[in-house]
This record gives sequence, C-alpha cells and structure tokens, in this order.
Amino acid sequence: MKTIRTGMMTLAALAVLGTNVVSATSEPVKELSVNVNGQHIEQAAIFDKGQQTVLVPLRDVAESLGFQVKWNAELKAAEVNKGAIASYAKVGEDRYPFAKMYKTLGAEPKLLNGNTYVPVAFVDEILQAEVNVTDDAVTVVDEESDVAPVRTGTITTLNKSEDGRVSFQLNGYETGIILHVDKDTKITTADGKELKPEDLKLGMEVEATHQKFMAMSMPPQSGAVSIVVKSSLETPEVLGTAGKVVSIEKDQEGTYKMVVEGRALAENAPEKVALIINEATKIVSAKDNKTLTPEDLKADMNVFAYYGPKLTRSLPPIGVAEKIVVE
Repeated sequence: MKTIRTGMMTLAALAVLGTNVVSATSEPVKELSVNVNGQHIEQAAIFDKGQQTVLVPLRDVAESLGFQVKWNAELKAAEVNKGAIASYAKVGEDRYPFAKMYKTLGAEPKLLNGNTYVPVAFVDEILQAEVNVTDDAVTVVDEESDVAPVRTGTITTLNKSEDGRVSFQLNGYETGIILHVDKDTKITTADGKELKPEDLKLGMEVEATHQKFMAMSMPPQSGAVSIVVKSSLETPEVLGTAGKVVSIEKDQEGTYKMVVEGRALAENAPEKVALIINEATKIVSAKDNKTLTPEDLKADMNVFAYYGPKLTRSLPPIGVAEKIVVE
C-alpha cells in the first residue's frame, strides 16, 4: 500500500478552517483545490471534520485517471472500472471492493451538492494513484503519467526574452525550481479563465505542474505543463529585489522597516531598497509557503521582496512591501 503524503498542515489542523462549501448536514467545511496529472479539476475537495479526512469528487478524479464511472441503481453505488481494477463507493458505507475482497478505509463516502465524494484514501488504495495532500490542495498522479506532482508557491523570479520565451523560478533558489513555459503550457486563473504567458507576474501565488524529467541544475529545471494562478499582487507593475536583509527595525508605532540589498528583479527596481512592512504585507516561507510574521524577519536572511513603483528619491529608495518570500 502506498502512503498518502501530507504537507505542512495536519488533517486535524484543517478542521479549524472554514470555507464556503455546504455538506449534506449544512456544516461549513474546508475546501481544497484538486489537480490530477497536471490538470486542475473544477470540483473542489473538502475536509470532512466529522471523519477527520479529505473527501474528493469521485467522478471527476476517477475519469481524469482514465476510469469509467457509472451509477449502479440496484446497489445505489458509484462504480469505477479500469483494466483489472473494479470497485464501487456507496454513500454511508466504509466497505470497498478491491482484488476480490473488501477493504475499509476508515471513512465513508458522502453525497455533497449532488456528487459522490470519497475519502482521499480511496484514490490511493483503490484507484492506485499517488496522492499528495497539503493544507490547501490535493494532487493526484497516475504512476504511468509523465507529469510530476503539483508545486504550490510564489513566482520569485521571472524572465521574458525578446523572442517571447518565458521562464520563472518558483519558490526561490534553495528549495525551488525553474519552469519553462511553451505554447503547450496551460495557464488559467483559479476560476478557469485562460491566461497568456505574458500575464505571469512576480509575486504571484501559483499551482504548477511540470514534466517528471528535470535538468539537475541548481535549482533544477523542467517544462511547465500547467499553471493555475491563485492570487496576484495589487500593484499592476511589480518591482522586486532579491538579497540579504541588511537591517530590520521596529519604530515606536510598531511599524517595521526592512532594508534589502542584492539584485534587482525588474527593470526599474533598485538593488538596495528600504521597505515599510504593514498589515497588508504578505510574508511566506519559500520552503513550504507557510505564513510568517514581521517578527520572523532577521538580519542576514535571504529574501525576495516585492513592491510597487512608488518609491522615494532617497538613498536607498523607500517603498511599501507587498510580499516577502523568505528562503
């Protein structure tokens, strides 16, 4: 049996987070995005607080893995079939046919918004696909697929060449990857709106899938298969500076000012900049996308800092930080 990997957040921690999906019992549940073999699934997964597990939409996930899904009216169950694998999921019953016997997964299917949802363990143990669960996403990869599991994080550097080629660094240098975008890369917003490579910007939070083959450079490089933009910075023109934190100070009003010196990440960006950190500034870890606080910032840290074009004429220029990614 394969292991379902979980990310920075435990399933128990998911239980305290609310969202906008309504279950059969009208209780709010945590919503997670779903990606199968590099393709974003419109129907979201949910965290079932009562069963302490993630439930995924059976039909959408199974069909994306090449299974035939049909409703058995006599059994009142959703059947799945592909090759030697044949099973079904029946609402309210923790009992799943597999290899001429029955398995229990510790949770039962539910009917939510007219769709059958199954425990994420069903995808792993019955459908025999690799599953990765983080605090906000479920990634499913067929073992025969040439697509690697999804990566979630921030576009930390962005290169657009004169011939139209686009590549970007996801999640910094030490733990990140460089992804190359081509004409076959599918780029969308979280609600499915199609985007172009030129729409990608520094500081965007994205879910990206790439080919399994990677060039073993530092950081590694691969071709982007799909990119889902989850959020963008407010400023239309994003500037950035990557380097070390020279200093971080807190004034009497409790406002932090950080000086960063290194290299410019955009044409009009300075190599050294002083940034005001306010309540709207988003601070995350490049390693796991975990939210940080201004108190976590220390001198000599390596950071990627993003801000708008409104800077003072002082030396160094002063601006307001919109996002800071800490390596």
